[in-house]
Parts: sequence; structure tokens; C-alpha cells
Amino acid sequence: MVRVLHGGLDTPVQSVMNIGKETGLKLLRKAGTIFDRFLGVLMFVACTIFIFAMLLVCTEVITRYALNKPIGWAEEVCAFILVGIVSLGMAWLLKEEGHVKVDFVLNRFNPKSQALIVGITSALSALAVLIITSYGLLETVSIMEMGGTETGVLHMPKAYLLFPLSIGCFLLFIQLVRRSYKHLRVWRASQG
Repeated sequence: MVRVLHGGLDTPVQSVMNIGKETGLKLLRKAGTIFDRFLGVLMFVACTIFIFAMLLVCTEVITRYALNKPIGWAEEVCAFILVGIVSLGMAWLLKEEGHVKVDFVLNRFNPKSQALIVGITSALSALAVLIITSYGLLETVSIMEMGGTETGVLHMPKAYLLFPLSIGCFLLFIQLVRRSYKHLRVWRASQG
């Protein structure tokens, strides 16, 4: 149970702690892989929903202008779909580094400084998104307790629109934390 580490001998307690640390890192990597796959599935669902929205808009145009009988609920459903697509895709887009960023400023720094800047801004963004998520969930619960505000033609409770946004923001929070950790780890490794 005694291992050589950093030129010295580990005590049995230190050996167990090191094994626990290695197991924890493996679990985190596995959880990260599962989360990435989950985001991929959500993006597939978002694309499928987008195709449905596109077909619905085409049908609405045909029925409105060719048949003079519009689909009354099509516009509202498309609005819900757009909110859903954004909610499902935010975290995936960040994972793919597809969000808008100010490259011309960031590229003026060396890679070490870039890693630090991205790590810090991701951590601050995670904090902001966590606040938005918390507020969204509190607002959703409040609306549900009060009986809910109904939307336009479909008379759907407003909570059905807010809850997916809160879930999407929470997934974005997780991805921002992962991104911050990754970039700060790169920065820390470049220190040594």
C-alpha cells in the first residue's frame, strides 16, 4: 500500500486519498462525456423541432394566402418553438465555441493570458447565468402558484414558456463552469 510519489514515500492514508482523487477524476470525465452526449441529443431534438416549425410556417403561408384560411395558433406555436430551440441549444453552442466573442481583442494576448481571460469571463458568466436561472425558476414557481398567466391563442400557462428557459440556462451554467475550469487549468499548467 506504500507508493513512491514525488520522490518520497506515501503513507497509507495518502495512498488512499490519491486513489480516491484518481477515481473522482475518472468519474468527472465520465460525467463530462455523458453531459456532452446529452447536449448532442438536445441539439438533435432542437433541429427536429426547427424542421417542424419550418413546415408549420410554410403550411401557414399556404393556408393563409392560397386558401384564405389561416391557422390561428401557428404563430404562437412557432414562438414557443423558437424559445425551445434557444433553450436546448445554448449549452451545446458554447461547447462548440460557437457563441459570439471579441476575437480581435483576445488575439492580442499570448495563449497563457487568453486562457486566464476566458477562464475568468466564463466563471463570471456562469455566476450571471446562475442568477438568471434562479430568478427564472422562482418566477416559474410563482406563476404556477398564482394560477399562471395565459398566452395568446392557445391559452397556455406562461410557466410552460419560462421553465424550458430556466432548464436551458442551467445547462449553460454547467457548460460555463466546465469551460472556466478547462481554461483555468490550462493557464495554471502554463505557470509551472
